[in-house]
Amino acid sequence: MVKIESEQMAASKPAISKVVLFAVAFIVNLIWELSQMFAFQSTPGSDLVGALFFCSLASLVDAGTTVAIYSFLIFVMNPTGKIFYFSAAILGALCAVVFEWFAFRFNLWSYGQQMIVLPIIDIGLLPLVQLTFLVPLSIWMSKHLVRFNFRNA
Repeated sequence: MVKIESEQMAASKPAISKVVLFAVAFIVNLIWELSQMFAFQSTPGSDLVGALFFCSLASLVDAGTTVAIYSFLIFVMNPTGKIFYFSAAILGALCAVVFEWFAFRFNLWSYGQQMIVLPIIDIGLLPLVQLTFLVPLSIWMSKHLVRFNFRNA
């Protein structure tokens, strides 16, 4: 009886905490954002504090996007296996395209000469790779972090 109840409770819980996922996604996206700054055109008067603030805001959006993608995917499919992670990567790529188009439409940032711009979709390679790679990576890291904490508690 107790075993059945604990199995039902485990089945009703999401595979990972969305708070843990948000924190992991924020950290990995902030590292990425700061690392790719060389490929963006800086604005006059921009400094390290301004860049850190802007990268932090972008990382908050990216972390929220990661949680939204995860929430959608666990609603429509089992959160395990290659198809789940592939779907997370595809949705991350689609979000990256939309974000970049939006940013250029409203002149939020521009690319420097170092940025490789993809033809046809006309967005930078680094922002596309960022969410394509970091959304599934953040989910994977969060799952393993949660499992590690429960085993060692």
